[in-house]
Amino acid sequence: MAALMLAMLRARRGPALTLWLLAVLATAAAVAAPIYLTAIDRAVVAGEVGHAGTAERTLWVSAPVERAAGGAMPDEFERLAAEKVQLSGFVSVFGTEFLAMPAGRDTAGSDQVRRVAFREDLCAHVVVVAGRCLMGGGETVLTAALAKRLGLAVGDRVSSQATTFDSARNRFVPAGRPWTLTIVGLVAARDPGELYWGRSVGSEQDYQNDPLYVARNTLEGADHPRELQSFEAYATDGAITLDRLAALRGWLAAAAEDDEQGRVSVSTALPNLLDRIDRSREQAHRVMPLAAIPVVALAWAVILFAVANAARARRYEYGVVALRGVPRPVLWWLAAGEPVLAVLAGAPAGLLVGRLLVGAAAPAPANLDATALPYAGIAVLGALLAGLVVQLRTVGAPVVALLREVDRGAARRPALVLETLAVLLAAAAVLQRRSGVLTGVTLVAPALVIAGLALLAARLLRPLAARIAARGLRRGALVRSLTALRLARRPASQRLLALLVVAFGTLGFAGLETVVADRDQQDQAELAVGAPTVLSIGPTTRAELLQATRAADPQGRYAMAAVPIPAVSANLPSSLAVDSTRLAAVAYWRADYSPEPVSALAARLRPAAGAGVTLTGATVGLDLTAVDLAGKPATVTALVAPVGGVRRVEVDFGPLSIGRHWYTAPAPGCAAGCRLVSLQFGLPNYVGPPVRLTLHAIQGQPFGADWRMPAGATAAATGDGLGVTLPPSPRREAGSLLPPDVPAALPLVSTGPLPPDGAYASFDGPVGAAVVGHAERLPRLGRRGSLVDLEAADRAATGSDRTDFGEVWLARDAPPAIAAALTAAGLSIVGRRAVADQRAVLARAGSALALRFFVLAGVLSVLLGVAGLAVTTIAAPRGELAPLRVQGLPARVSRRVAWWSPAALVLAALPLSAACAVAAWLLLGTAAPQ
Repeated sequence: MAALMLAMLRARRGPALTLWLLAVLATAAAVAAPIYLTAIDRAVVAGEVGHAGTAERTLWVSAPVERAAGGAMPDEFERLAAEKVQLSGFVSVFGTEFLAMPAGRDTAGSDQVRRVAFREDLCAHVVVVAGRCLMGGGETVLTAALAKRLGLAVGDRVSSQATTFDSARNRFVPAGRPWTLTIVGLVAARDPGELYWGRSVGSEQDYQNDPLYVARNTLEGADHPRELQSFEAYATDGAITLDRLAALRGWLAAAAEDDEQGRVSVSTALPNLLDRIDRSREQAHRVMPLAAIPVVALAWAVILFAVANAARARRYEYGVVALRGVPRPVLWWLAAGEPVLAVLAGAPAGLLVGRLLVGAAAPAPANLDATALPYAGIAVLGALLAGLVVQLRTVGAPVVALLREVDRGAARRPALVLETLAVLLAAAAVLQRRSGVLTGVTLVAPALVIAGLALLAARLLRPLAARIAARGLRRGALVRSLTALRLARRPASQRLLALLVVAFGTLGFAGLETVVADRDQQDQAELAVGAPTVLSIGPTTRAELLQATRAADPQGRYAMAAVPIPAVSANLPSSLAVDSTRLAAVAYWRADYSPEPVSALAARLRPAAGAGVTLTGATVGLDLTAVDLAGKPATVTALVAPVGGVRRVEVDFGPLSIGRHWYTAPAPGCAAGCRLVSLQFGLPNYVGPPVRLTLHAIQGQPFGADWRMPAGATAAATGDGLGVTLPPSPRREAGSLLPPDVPAALPLVSTGPLPPDGAYASFDGPVGAAVVGHAERLPRLGRRGSLVDLEAADRAATGSDRTDFGEVWLARDAPPAIAAALTAAGLSIVGRRAVADQRAVLARAGSALALRFFVLAGVLSVLLGVAGLAVTTIAAPRGELAPLRVQGLPARVSRRVAWWSPAALVLAALPLSAACAVAAWLLLGTAAPQ
């Protein structure tokens, strides 16, 4: 029997080779999806990791360590945490630090506190600007910026002592004996962006947080009661891969448990990275069935066409064999052997073709593994079933029907049932998709809709072709009439038209999806970036950022300063402080962002401000009467902002005394002038009587009733000043008095209302605010957030004016000289982000990568449709027009009819497929599940 099967295959090499090729295509299409999906997963992980920030690739494990009674620091944390951060692909760095203040002082402000730190292998990651690196005990190195701020140089000796914060006095106080360090070098980070620095600050420009670096024995020898020990583990190349995601999740779960139990503190943004990876992969996994399943189904349909045509051509042979008494099982085997062998022979080749096909188009290296074999098995099994059903149905016909080569007519009713079922499935998919269901038939909803519409259109082929034939005969169009009659009389024409519409419609839908996705990506990129180009600025002050940007672009057409304000909690939206005078000229703002023009909204962001208080002189004087200090010591400090945008400084007037006194404090930074930011009174932090004061004048400028009082405080003008009553409170802002140039309420343009308490989280805490304009979307913030004027928000902030997140937004036609001007003004440009960069990030998302396979699947669908057309055309009966030839039909007419029959189907399928693709889009409301 095997020899007979091989002989049959050799005798009919053409049909067998055609079926083999179709089996190869079906298997390749089936295995391409899982292989490509694995490649997408790897590309998503690589893309997200490459785009991740330092915090998302760093694990920070820390714990405060108290000095033991014997004087030594316990090493328990160092031993246990070292084992905990030993993750494959991660490199750990040990560090420990404590806070110190200048020796010989009773108290110190936050701007006088220094970090003393040891960091493992420091000298290998810095370059020496002056002097040398650490070599022995009693030595320290610091950044040039910190040395400039403190007025220190190589060779100077620094006396310090450990400090702790006294909440009652709202000041830092000594916590150990003094000790002295010798400055032996000034250093700078070899690469400030290197992951080695982790959460520590390795940037030369970070003048506030840079520590005094010391050797381990130096730190241990300094008298301090406690220190913060930490391990920072940063991910190297290959540490975060697709195969390691589960292990990293497990480590994070165990670390979270340790954190909850208080054993150590674990800080990392790695979960955010893993969550983004999971979301992106989920999008790709939703899109892939949309592309893969229709291709495999088309391959089965084409195989069915091929087997059916071959079986029809051999009906007479089967009839002769059956007439000679061959048993029915043997006849079935003879009929089934050819398609079975051809399909089974095509499966291994299909695996290889699928691997090569994906390898050429995949976004990451793709390998054929065991996960693809079940899909190949499904494709082969479907192909076998399609071939066997057709062959066995053919040989199961009566012998007379086989010998007469007459088609069986009983299949019309099952075909109608199947078509009805397909249309009903398409309708169900549309309803489920519109209701938000993303499972079941909705995974292939576009294919079902296109197939249902194609079947309905194919049903109209016979009556339309018959009408065209009749009209052509009346007009003498012989070729048109005969072509239409041929299409109307052959049931295979309807099935072939439906196949072509589905094939072309799949590619059309994929193209439509790609075009719309490309437009959406552009919109998303513009919204996410906010402007054509955004420059990230190194640590600076908000005032310096504003001044430098305005100086670089005096016309206000090309550059805008901006500072993001992160949300204080997940329930509250983020904010963005912008130079509202330039918002309309620089930022992306489409008409659908807001019902009003951006220029009108930007104008409302600038509040009317009162007169500011300017202090000039190396010494600042305050005329104040302390009426009642509630029996506790109280202090007063002034926060001032020197001209030129340099960092704010505190002017400490010291403790208050009952009665009227003239308080003075040195303020060398105000020699050229300072803007008074706030007056800060240290209040009792317990329940009791309020502090009552009378403010007369500061630096000769009287206090008026237009000063801003904190919540709960009262103020009233007196004959010689401003009487103020301040209730006791542990909150710092409860003792902050703001000058008249601070707006009472910050104007906001927001996508939603303020929180119920009406407070807005600005740079250093909640302040009063009012929504003056509404927008559906805001640049950078999207559908949830608010815009505030940067200058107004800076005036309302009573804390540090330093920012690590400063940005300069540039218009599309901004001249290159602006960046140079910013650098010349003292700003450090540490990054550049353009819309094209964001487009590249979005192109690495799972859904975007899956769309590439969708287009590839559309191309495969067209190839399968063309294959089905070729199989049907080649197997078409060639003697249909022979009787007409005898009656005088010209040969050229016969040839033109034979050519126009398939061409007419293609010409009909093209507009129908386009209409079906558009209809599917409109019915579903969107293309792939998002």
